[in-house]
Amino acid sequence: MKLVIIGNGIAGNQVAFDVRKKDPDAQIVILSAEDVPEYDPCSLPYFLGGECGRMDVFRKTSKDYVDGRIELLYDSKVVSIDPENKTVTPHTGEKIEYDNLVLAHGGDLFIPPIPGIDTPGVFSCKQLGETRKLAAHKGTRAVVIGSGAIGIEAAEALKRKGYEVYIIELMDWILPSLFDEPTAKRLENELTGYGIQVFTHEKVLEIKGAGQVIAVVTDRRTIDCDTVVVATGVVPGTALAQTAGIETGRGIQVNRQMQTSVPDIYACGDCVETIDACTGEIAMFQLKHNAIEQAQVAARHILGEPVRYLGAYAFARAHFFDTHAATFGKTQRALDCVFGDKRIVEREDQNNYLRVVMLDNRIVGGQAIGTFADELGLLIGAMWRKDDFLDIAAKMRTLPKGGAVHAWPMVRLGTLLGM
Repeated sequence: MKLVIIGNGIAGNQVAFDVRKKDPDAQIVILSAEDVPEYDPCSLPYFLGGECGRMDVFRKTSKDYVDGRIELLYDSKVVSIDPENKTVTPHTGEKIEYDNLVLAHGGDLFIPPIPGIDTPGVFSCKQLGETRKLAAHKGTRAVVIGSGAIGIEAAEALKRKGYEVYIIELMDWILPSLFDEPTAKRLENELTGYGIQVFTHEKVLEIKGAGQVIAVVTDRRTIDCDTVVVATGVVPGTALAQTAGIETGRGIQVNRQMQTSVPDIYACGDCVETIDACTGEIAMFQLKHNAIEQAQVAARHILGEPVRYLGAYAFARAHFFDTHAATFGKTQRALDCVFGDKRIVEREDQNNYLRVVMLDNRIVGGQAIGTFADELGLLIGAMWRKDDFLDIAAKMRTLPKGGAVHAWPMVRLGTLLGM
């Protein structure tokens, strides 16, 4: 079997090394658009801020591929797929044959159509090459456009380097896809306390400067600056799949075995849309744990194992300076179009905050800041089990007054939910 994998990120490498463990004879080729071994994009803001060295961001070395007998082709951006002849064509022109093909090329940074977006002094923090340029840049005032996880972490990193930092977010609150407004506003206050200025519900109109950035103009103000970081999210890579006639929506469409609509072609990671593990809805969660699980399913199915992907789910953290927050599952806003009995449970203890999202007496999501974040595992377990909290409340009333050791998780869940 010849397995060709497009993309040298977490998903692509997971497939390659999982297949190698169980099939010593497979010919495995990874095509990478970049010129370095696999690295962890989540570590790039820490490299930017000087909290880790450049070599610390790598998950693999060149020797790992040699030892695993995996051929890694650098600077090989694939531009087309021919499923009839089972070949892929990189930008260099040669055709590479495959028996099974895995699309794990992720997506591209969304570049908003802002005048001046290509001015020198504008960077991103999504790929190692761009992050190295930003780390080497000598600036003092930075504007971060976008307040997702990468934007927040890049803002922290630049603040640690001594920059004056501003965050501009188009939506009404920061981290809008991960947190509801009450949680996000608390995190926004924390950022402000660390000296980072945050402007929400504000649109960037222009980046000014000829040979160098000198200011960012929004619909409310002009901010003088010498550095701009674009952190406006990732667009799933669907164009390549479309060259093969693969069905796409927001992302590449796959079934529960991570197969696309074209035989012998799989997809996993940030380029795919799949289903929400909690609700069964079509969903796209571009998060590391989902990429790994999808890649594991793809690898096992390629090897002939009967396997079924359970679905994707949100789980992410927002950690900056001394503030720690985490989120999982659905937000309240994400349930706006879902029918059912919706309820929000909130708890607050000094700077610690918990917000639990419930649908028909079952947990479907949660957000926490501070010490409550350490207990999200209990809530996630309840979500996966689909615990009915009316039943739990009834059981708690039958417990002896002295309690029962075996019932501790149930009692603690009840306490967190104010039962």
